[in-house]
Amino acid sequence: MTSVASFPERVSAPRLVLRGLTAPVAPRTLVALVHVVVDLFSAVVTATPLIGLVVVTVSTLPILPVSAVSLAVLLAGSRLVGHVERFRLAALTGVEITSPHRRRDGPWHRRVFGWLRSSATWKELGYHLVHLPKAVIFFAITVATWALGLALTLLPLYISRAPSERAALAWWDVAPGTEALAAGLLGLVVLFTAPWVTRGLSRLSLGMAEGLLGGGEADVLRQRVDTLEASRADVVDAAEAERRRIERDLHDGAQQRLVALAMGLGLAKEKMESDPDAAKALVEEAHREAKSALVELRDLTRGLHPPVLTDRGLRAAVAGLASRAPVPVDIDVRIERRAPPSIEGIAYFVISETLTNVARHSGAHRARVVVADTGSSLVVEVSDDGIGGAHAERGSGLRGLADRAHAVDGAFRVTSPPGGPTTVRAELPLPAATRTAPPPAPEGTS
Repeated sequence: MTSVASFPERVSAPRLVLRGLTAPVAPRTLVALVHVVVDLFSAVVTATPLIGLVVVTVSTLPILPVSAVSLAVLLAGSRLVGHVERFRLAALTGVEITSPHRRRDGPWHRRVFGWLRSSATWKELGYHLVHLPKAVIFFAITVATWALGLALTLLPLYISRAPSERAALAWWDVAPGTEALAAGLLGLVVLFTAPWVTRGLSRLSLGMAEGLLGGGEADVLRQRVDTLEASRADVVDAAEAERRRIERDLHDGAQQRLVALAMGLGLAKEKMESDPDAAKALVEEAHREAKSALVELRDLTRGLHPPVLTDRGLRAAVAGLASRAPVPVDIDVRIERRAPPSIEGIAYFVISETLTNVARHSGAHRARVVVADTGSSLVVEVSDDGIGGAHAERGSGLRGLADRAHAVDGAFRVTSPPGGPTTVRAELPLPAATRTAPPPAPEGTS
């Protein structure tokens, strides 16, 4: 993973002074203060039970079954609390920590063994064990800094009301007058230092959370490699299934028609002189077979990559799909540039396959296709008012669409509750610069 080095912003001296003066009331200071304070209460609620489970697990080691059950509950609770903690930090500070846990396939015992071997499991547990003492220390430092700063700053105002008109500090017996003013100035220094202490402790706490609750760069790269390997395998399987389908369609459809056409023409040739009427009938039958073969070949090639998509772009291709759909289709295409051919091809295939499923399985009376360019991705959404119940894991068609989207780092989602409606949504990433769009065709309803 590469990163671009960013140079620190050059701040002028007046602006730096202004930042220092407004630091106690700055929003960043308030967020950091709330984070440090709430962190203590969160640790008491979440970390204390886990620490208790650790004590139970260790103390019951001689009774192995009890210790094993306690360890299982401890690790399950650690993972649950880890999710809660990541959500809390994101909501409170805006820092999103990616979960380091990877989805594992296979038998349950293999998944459990992989979970126990994962370093993320034990780092997460380590975070919960140090969360409470860390939160107590940071809370004490933060509260003590703010309290000391406020107390010393306000000391000249209330020292005369003290019983002995003196303030006995741990290291200083402050008398009214000059000493009280000096204490007030010291309090101002501490008060304007407190925001930076609070921010530093908050940043340190977040750094610890990112290191223990999140995946490190190696974990992120490993997860990325696993995802790409799975996507590559899915794409290879999908391509192989598509090849077999094309072979089957050619063999069972167009090839059989062409064989019948050749046989019919051969018989017509033999009867041309002996029985002209029969030969004419055979030629007419061969003509019908030729037209049927052309239709099947056209349908087959249209499902692969139609020429209109290459020549005129996705807008015209979607209009063509809508015009041939058995159910009325509303189209809404909001794109101003050409996407890369691979992205356009996947988008076209998603729309084509989904409209085919709508016609065959949904019982819908109407469908809608929306294609929108959000800047960073091309969003394709196909919805219908059918009976619902579609699922990407149940049919090879939708699973193939998901594989195609995941192969280019896209997202694919099917929302289809029983009774409908059904919405199929694909988000395909776009590069920063793409080709310009062709002249827009009129949008409408077919």
